[in-house]
Amino acid sequence: MKSVSASDAKQLFGALLADAAREPVRIERHGKTVAAVVPPAWLDRLDEMDPRRAARMAQREREREREAKHLRLAVKLLTLPVAQRDALIEQARAMVDRWQSEQLCSEDYIARWRAWLSLPPADLAKAMTSSDDVWAAPMRQNSPFVLTA
Repeated sequence: MKSVSASDAKQLFGALLADAAREPVRIERHGKTVAAVVPPAWLDRLDEMDPRRAARMAQREREREREAKHLRLAVKLLTLPVAQRDALIEQARAMVDRWQSEQLCSEDYIARWRAWLSLPPADLAKAMTSSDDVWAAPMRQNSPFVLTA
């Protein structure tokens, strides 16, 4: 890795940038490294190594997967024959009943899912796939529907 003095870095900034585009350059003052200039690709790698950022990206991916599954479920609710659709909704209601009887879920989710499951199927499909409702993503995370890929 190339090193330059702080004075040279200041006076020859253009050359420093040209060098840093290829490899990291240390900037030293009184024999100690005080800074480094790195190529942009290195910043991307640093971002990828940040565990908090990686966790946020993984959480966003899980939410996208849940949203996609609920979109497929919404299509089913709108296209299945009435008897199958009603059975699917009744199965979800039974799951919510189980949540309540076994205290598996917060009363907030139980109450909201009960309200959603009492909606007409088209409105239920819209509620589950909404991006406007602040509760939509948490509701998809705690879904009473058995969702497969």
